[in-house]
Amino acid sequence: MFMQFGSGVRKRVLAVSAAVLVGATVAVAANDIDDALAGWLGREITIQTSALDDQIPVGGKLTFIYDSTDNVVRVCTRQVAGQRKPWRSDLASPCSVTLTFTRGTRYCTLEDVRAGNGEVLSSCHRMRSKEVALRPATAEGTELNDLLVFLVQGQNGKHVISILVDTPSRVTGSGSIVGGD
Repeated sequence: MFMQFGSGVRKRVLAVSAAVLVGATVAVAANDIDDALAGWLGREITIQTSALDDQIPVGGKLTFIYDSTDNVVRVCTRQVAGQRKPWRSDLASPCSVTLTFTRGTRYCTLEDVRAGNGEVLSSCHRMRSKEVALRPATAEGTELNDLLVFLVQGQNGKHVISILVDTPSRVTGSGSIVGGD
């Protein structure tokens, strides 16, 4: 009798799990979220290394949230005790920076992003912002930058990002920012 009860419970658990998985898939399809992007949404990413620690601090936390109304991905930052510096300017306002997703043919590696080969990077899944202030305004004004966020598949199913900052003069800033869940 115990074997029959355990088997019935297992079947119900599998059925419920399958229904939840199908429901999640339908919800993702209904929101037009690309499956190449879906794994990075709703995960808290910790910045691990940053060439621009003043603007994107090591230890800082961010989460990507899909906004179906505007068809954009919002960058939601939050302050944590262990981060080196506070979030500044546009990134200091949680969920105010928006990104547009571009589906590539593959995920880049961190080495691809570091190499900076434009032809290789253009084939990668990525998100891009337009005109983000990373520094407070000065008497001369505020330089607005574009953020390029490359989606990288990490080891053991981890979700990694590599961020490049593009300046108005079309020169990518010094180094990249790497984070993961």
